[in-house]
Amino acid sequence: MKFPIQWLNCLWLMLPILLWNILLGPRLTDPRITSDLNSPRWLIIAESVLRMLVFILPLLIPLVIKTPLQKAGLIVYILGTLVYFASWLPLLLAPQSTWSNSALGLLAPCITPLFSFLGMALIGSSWPYAAISFLFILIHTWNGIQNLG
Repeated sequence: MKFPIQWLNCLWLMLPILLWNILLGPRLTDPRITSDLNSPRWLIIAESVLRMLVFILPLLIPLVIKTPLQKAGLIVYILGTLVYFASWLPLLLAPQSTWSNSALGLLAPCITPLFSFLGMALIGSSWPYAAISFLFILIHTWNGIQNLG
């Protein structure tokens, strides 16, 4: 079986998100963000499996920007990634703020990657990737909600 992996694929678009998480993730120390103690095991496993799919499947999505849909996808990806990065800033720079201690502020980094993933789905016209991404964000956010208490 041969997979259609090309060098120019959407995995390149995942790199800023991965680097952001690797470099700044350790600075998030609030247990409401970092702990999985309140989540059932099946939820943690489902989130991990879906996370792997969301981060590996872009290898199969060609990074070609020619059609209006692909151009729209690139715009959605760029704006979504910027919103995702911005969602972390209050948690990093003002962790005691009202926003950083609100449910929406704590869950924003769980929810906002959806736009980056949808941008990649539009670039590759991959509705299965969009569906898997949506399911991942749903489970990821559910896990986050479990830990707010």
